[in-house]
Amino acid sequence: MDNNRIKFHATGGGLFLLLLKNMFLTIITLGIYSFWAKTNIQKYMSENIEWAGERFSFHGTGKERFIGFLKALGIIIVLGIVLAIIGKILEFLPIPYLSLIVTYILYLGILIVLVPIIVVGNRKYMTSRTGYRNLRFGFDGKLLEVGKLYAKGIFLTVITLGIYYPWFFAEKEAYLQGKTRYGNTNFGFEADGKEIFFLYLKGFFLSVVTLGIYYSWFVADVQNYIWNHTSFQNKKFKCDLTGGQIFVNILLSYLIIIVTVGIGFAWVMVRMSKLFLEAVSLESDVDFSTISAQADRGANATAEGLEALAETLEAFIT
Repeated sequence: MDNNRIKFHATGGGLFLLLLKNMFLTIITLGIYSFWAKTNIQKYMSENIEWAGERFSFHGTGKERFIGFLKALGIIIVLGIVLAIIGKILEFLPIPYLSLIVTYILYLGILIVLVPIIVVGNRKYMTSRTGYRNLRFGFDGKLLEVGKLYAKGIFLTVITLGIYYPWFFAEKEAYLQGKTRYGNTNFGFEADGKEIFFLYLKGFFLSVVTLGIYYSWFVADVQNYIWNHTSFQNKKFKCDLTGGQIFVNILLSYLIIIVTVGIGFAWVMVRMSKLFLEAVSLESDVDFSTISAQADRGANATAEGLEALAETLEAFIT
């Protein structure tokens, strides 16, 4: 038995009961319990992931997520009021469309600023609340560094009509993974934008000519590439996921959901999670004696609240 391969012990029945409870409490609380519901799912999934004989844990709470959402809502309301006031003041100036142009520019500026806040804040929160062997994960990324990275990446991706995205992806993942740590030991990620470009080009082309059938193999190639270029303590991860496995499981998932009229969703979720997780292993044992605790006291759920607020607004709009 490969002790360095991830094992997933969740069951469809256990997840189904949890989803049922979450749905009931979310409905009767008019959506407020959704923050606790999300946390319940993450705790259940984390506690059923085993690696090297130990299971992971998740220590986030619905309460801190709810408070984070309220803080994010307050920030957005204040920003909205400020923008409205600026717009009204500019209307008094005798320059056509000035108010509209400045308001749009300010909205765009806020969106650009929010992206790194959400990326850094969300990663800090999730890693700081995830544990393994009585130690927590963490993220040491900086807002300004992430802001510069995303501004450059998004700009070049747009003006090159998407061609630059693989290089942006490689640079982004190298930074995010390199700043992510377990205890005081960081992960590593090395990738080549050119390799990712041809990986995406091949995936797009073959997915089109096969009417989408090849997409499962494309997903497998991407997952394998990411894991095979990720390391910890200079030891490389390995992922041996195959397109055939994904394709068969997608077909079975659709069949299960249709036949059970949606009830089988929990079993599908567990099945797909098991497939992706158990394909991952590490090439050799980790030396835990060199790893010590390093707290991340700056982590909070406000950025998660901004993300949840954005998802809520999107749901209402669409």
